[in-house]
Amino acid sequence: MQVYDIPIDHNNRETTLHGTFEFPVAVYHSVMSRNVLGFTNWHWHKEMQFCIVTAGSIEFAVGQHRCRLNQRQGIFINSGFLHMAKPAGDPDSAYLCLDFHPKLLRFFDGSILEQNYVLPYLNLPAFAFVLLDEAEPWQRCVLKAIQNISRLTDEQPFAYEYECALLLGKIWLKLIRNHPVPNDRGSVRKTQENQRLQMILDYIHTHYEETFTVRDVAAQAALSASECCRFFKKMTGETIFSYVQMFRLSKGIEQLRSTDASVSEIAYNIGFGSSSYFIEVFRKYMHTTPLRYRKHIKTT
Repeated sequence: MQVYDIPIDHNNRETTLHGTFEFPVAVYHSVMSRNVLGFTNWHWHKEMQFCIVTAGSIEFAVGQHRCRLNQRQGIFINSGFLHMAKPAGDPDSAYLCLDFHPKLLRFFDGSILEQNYVLPYLNLPAFAFVLLDEAEPWQRCVLKAIQNISRLTDEQPFAYEYECALLLGKIWLKLIRNHPVPNDRGSVRKTQENQRLQMILDYIHTHYEETFTVRDVAAQAALSASECCRFFKKMTGETIFSYVQMFRLSKGIEQLRSTDASVSEIAYNIGFGSSSYFIEVFRKYMHTTPLRYRKHIKTT
């Protein structure tokens, strides 16, 4: 299964239900070129995530950290951290993604497992992500276990949920034993940076339909306009302008797919100001016009 356009709320939190309430585990096979924008945009979720590159190369970003992973390499992304992924070269680069809620690791509320080995690691900047490579024996075991969970969720043999839960427990034990969390003096600063970035994105997502300036965005994070631009570039690797443009474009694509509104109406709805500018940006990134894109979607 693949999610082609990750739905997020105004706080950038993904709203996809991963698995079910009774068994919050989901496996996705994501081919970058099939995503609406050709990449997975910034988002976060309460679920923990493991990714393994299955084709090509993919650049993952967790906050301001960037890492390029090749086939059979993987990454763990902790709960609550903003992240994104884009192809590093081949647009058909792909990865397997395993999302699961951390409550599966605690066995029951208030357990010693929850208190000592789960809660202390959640939302911890020093444990925001862990890279995984087959060259390291314990990491190779983790990668193999993730692939086994993928197989189990596909085949669904008797009691596969139980086996997946046991494998997740083994994976988590290897992570916390082999990647001890350092006494990171910068944890408070990193947490504040993550929260500040979320405030900036929250403002953009709430006001994208309107006309606003960098100064308006900066005010939400108690920064000057120049400081805000530097901070945003450091954290995301792109400018505020380019992010706003891409976010508006994604909203335009949503409306082309789900409404019968004209191109002009959509352009004004998403803050582009003119249909000609919307068409120009759309053609630049989607390599077609809005009308041709809508026609293609309806026929396929």
